[in-house]
Amino acid sequence: MLRLGMLLLFLPSVILVTLYMIEAQDVARCTHEGGSWDFVNGICDQKNTHEYVTFMARHGIWVNLGMLVSVIGLAMGTWGMILKGMSTPKDRD
Repeated sequence: MLRLGMLLLFLPSVILVTLYMIEAQDVARCTHEGGSWDFVNGICDQKNTHEYVTFMARHGIWVNLGMLVSVIGLAMGTWGMILKGMSTPKDRD
């Protein structure tokens, strides 16, 4: 339960940050070329300017579900540590 809890704790955050950074790279490439990034459609527009729309506003379900899975993973990891108990080093004589 401890390993699964730690996996559920960290994996959603890593996935969300990876998706955000991939999109941020596309946005930077578009603005560097003189365009404006259309956040709603996910395309580079060379003619019109578009307002910034946050990642949370566009992908609210995925962000909220990811954070819910992380909280469940935190609870599972905590419960796993409680069940495992404190480990003490063994004496080697």
